[in-house]
Amino acid sequence: MEPSALAGGIAFLLGYAVGALPVAWLAVRRRHGVDMRTHGLGGTGAINAAAVGGWRTAALAVLLEVVKGAVVGLGARLYSSTGWFVAAAIAGCVMGDAFPIVLRRGGRGVVPLVAGLAVALPLAGLVTALTAIPAAVFTSFRGHIFDAVVLIAVPAGLLLGTRQWQSLVPAAVIVLALLARAEIRRRRRDAVRLRAAGGRILLDPDIAGGPAPVSPRASQNPWPWDS
Repeated sequence: MEPSALAGGIAFLLGYAVGALPVAWLAVRRRHGVDMRTHGLGGTGAINAAAVGGWRTAALAVLLEVVKGAVVGLGARLYSSTGWFVAAAIAGCVMGDAFPIVLRRGGRGVVPLVAGLAVALPLAGLVTALTAIPAAVFTSFRGHIFDAVVLIAVPAGLLLGTRQWQSLVPAAVIVLALLARAEIRRRRRDAVRLRAAGGRILLDPDIAGGPAPVSPRASQNPWPWDS
């Protein structure tokens, strides 16, 4: 039986709820008793988990991120094998990982995406991984090359993997989440350079050794999702 649009929306929301779980932050908090947002690189993903807690904590964080995406993909697949429905659940997980409500600072969304596709839509996962991951590593998840690859790889992967045009809708959501997160990080880096050029040096947690002391003027964050 073909899932309804309402069922797809519910799958998206459930995927978002799972994706928004700050598993890397929780792992560091439990193992080391520190808040990742105020240590290391200031992020809440696996990269900062390595900076704060070492490689073992980082490995645990990555594993939990993989499980998060795999649970969403597999759960949706068990409910219905319809490709666009599974893609909707995975899109929700990616959006939740990139823009969680809980901590207001998310991850990149790439690990849950690849994990979810790998277990639920293997062909789509293979196409996306072979194109997006090398480009992401090569460009350090930023720049126009990364944007272009994401814009092409995700829709192409889901379309080939599901052979359903409806999958282009969740593909658009995934692309939006990945590119919006990359743009927020890019603008934060640009703001840091402008402040440094103006004589007010403000270290960026993404590129420096820790969160920066922020002046009252700079404390008004124009990017609330990345606070």
